[in-house]
Amino acid sequence: MLTSPPQVAFSSGEIAPSLYARSDYQRTQTGLRTCRGWIPLRQGGITRAPGTLHLGSTAGNAAARLVPFQFASNDACVLEFTPLKMRVWRYGALVETGGSPYELTTPFDAADLPNLQFVQSADVIYIVDGAHPMQRLSRFALDGWTIAAVSFTTGPFRVENSNTDITITPSAATGTVTLTASGGDVFEAGHVGSLFQLQPADWGDVSRWRVDYAYPIDTLVRYDGNLYRVATDGNSLGNPPIHLEGTEKPNIDSTVEYTFVSDGRAIVQITAVASGTSATATVLTEIPKPIVDDGTYRWAEGAWSAARGYPSSIEIYEERLFAAGTPSDPRTFWASVAGAFTEFSPGTLADDSFAFAIGGSQSRNAISWLKAGATGLHIGAGSEAYTVRAATTNGTIGPTNIRIIPNGTEAAARAATPIAPDGRPIFISADGRRVLELQYSLEEDRNRPVELSLPSEHLGNEGFAEIVWQGAGYRLAWLRADSGILIAMVYDPAEDVLGWAPVPVAGGEVQSLCVTLDATTARGVLTLCVKRSVDGSDAYFIEQLADPFLSSHGQTTATDACLLYAAKRLTNDPEANTVSVPHLAGETVSVWTEAGTFSDLTVAGDGTVTLPQTVASAVVGLFDATHVAETLDIPAATQAGDSRGRFKRLSNSVGVLLLDTCDLRLRGVGRSLNRPTEQTALLNPIEAPIMDELVVPRTGLTDLPLTTGQAREQFIQIRPVGGAPATVTGLIAEIREVGV
Repeated sequence: MLTSPPQVAFSSGEIAPSLYARSDYQRTQTGLRTCRGWIPLRQGGITRAPGTLHLGSTAGNAAARLVPFQFASNDACVLEFTPLKMRVWRYGALVETGGSPYELTTPFDAADLPNLQFVQSADVIYIVDGAHPMQRLSRFALDGWTIAAVSFTTGPFRVENSNTDITITPSAATGTVTLTASGGDVFEAGHVGSLFQLQPADWGDVSRWRVDYAYPIDTLVRYDGNLYRVATDGNSLGNPPIHLEGTEKPNIDSTVEYTFVSDGRAIVQITAVASGTSATATVLTEIPKPIVDDGTYRWAEGAWSAARGYPSSIEIYEERLFAAGTPSDPRTFWASVAGAFTEFSPGTLADDSFAFAIGGSQSRNAISWLKAGATGLHIGAGSEAYTVRAATTNGTIGPTNIRIIPNGTEAAARAATPIAPDGRPIFISADGRRVLELQYSLEEDRNRPVELSLPSEHLGNEGFAEIVWQGAGYRLAWLRADSGILIAMVYDPAEDVLGWAPVPVAGGEVQSLCVTLDATTARGVLTLCVKRSVDGSDAYFIEQLADPFLSSHGQTTATDACLLYAAKRLTNDPEANTVSVPHLAGETVSVWTEAGTFSDLTVAGDGTVTLPQTVASAVVGLFDATHVAETLDIPAATQAGDSRGRFKRLSNSVGVLLLDTCDLRLRGVGRSLNRPTEQTALLNPIEAPIMDELVVPRTGLTDLPLTTGQAREQFIQIRPVGGAPATVTGLIAEIREVGV
């Protein structure tokens, strides 16, 4: 019985072997057995994965961490961090100064680079890694950047000491003071640079402000929790001081002026530690007299220091800077004053700073990431996910208006910062094998993790290490596997499209990736750091993913297409039969030209490639021969209904729907358990009558005479050719069931 079942959608990409039998499942109906080096399209077809353009080598030929910097729609850079150094790439070119690459010295060594987490605010990027104080990277010009530890003078602080036997006594109220601890050791070497907060345990003779009282000059008074010093003597009348800085009269009739001293909390910064009971400090906020006189047990050390560790996660949400995950307080997050990212003065007002420690009945997993989303600030902590939002409807998060909602026992691995293309975080699971999205449930009024990688779960065996979003124009997420392979996820929930595809980059190992907008703002550009073996030596390249070749993307000249890796686009004027790619000296390359593809050419030691004929333009790079797409088993109609378990064969004709295609090859493959695989020769569905038409993109329906022997499963395999563009939108195979 002869039938011609069509497959006109491959948008699910490569599906897991556990789904091969699920002919009823949508992802199987639109999926492939193999989609290696082909990108599923939202419209249904598959297109060759784009190649990469070689931009240059990393500083010192070292592994790099790439960080995006997007100040405005037409102002984007890629920051290349290598050990103790940063360089700047802008729209594919390295920023130079005085004829040499611009470089900035940073505190981050090789071991720190994988742990960098960052958030940008205008021309400033705040960076944490858990090992260094939070850094502020500021841009003043393309070749003018600074990086320094953020100066925090108002907090944050750890929980206040509650042991009344352990006190701290300062030697004076202002200036440089000696802090003396009694009752136990307090100070350690790691406290140098740290803040300490001191509050009186007893205000002693510092009285509350009184009505109609004659105050002598320099008298200290308290009102509404704040401390003031009388600057000019006189009668207090009926108006108390309420200002929070400087020297003022309460009203125009008052004869008394008051100088704001503090909110009752004194802050000092440790400059030296002599012993566990003695340290030197600089007073940042005047120390109230009762503390100088009698000491206090009400002290709190700074939350971030060499002694207690530094934040490892960071985000901006509702105009606050959030930082989290120190070694001493792994499940605590700190929020800045609203609108002031470096101010951490605690309080109870709506815009005050605050801290919150997430409880855990069974686990104490450290916070590993923070991500702003449409329904709140999302937190990943080992094997848990939480959402932080205001307790009141339409309110904003604040010290007294906060709700922590557990979302389930799934969260992201360390240093794999989530993406949130539609306001819903998409993140890598703690085991590194799955990709999940937090989706809001109206019935439960919380977010739930949904496993996006389930239809292609086998790809998680590579171990996902990093994820970025190439949104503009593509709706693609790109993931870096632990093995260095690149993996694409096309995701469009509005169209119910979810497709996966591994994309090997011609033997290279991807070390880092980031996305910025191009100069037109029309598309996202993926930039990679790729480790390659070139002529027997390791080389670290900065490469930029090219565009897929599709006329719908405005591309019409096929010779401009880049489907090769670590490639260069070159022109010869006049035409010549040589091109130069010094970065690939000693390697075997392919060349895509107006005369078609030239394959398996060796690059000479000086970088020269000799072609069989002269050309005007060429794309020269590495061809990945592992790229292949293969259908699932093609069903055949039988009188009994299901052809599985029966022998069948492809019978002569296979219809192939092509879009913007210059060249490709197809073959039929037959497989039966415990029998050798049979396959036909690779055939070209395009018959080009003259040489010039080898590079003319074709769209339409063609057919191939693919006839296979008898086998229990029959497949169609698609392979790319050199640098030629190829897109397949459908396959219609003639297949015949031939019995058991």
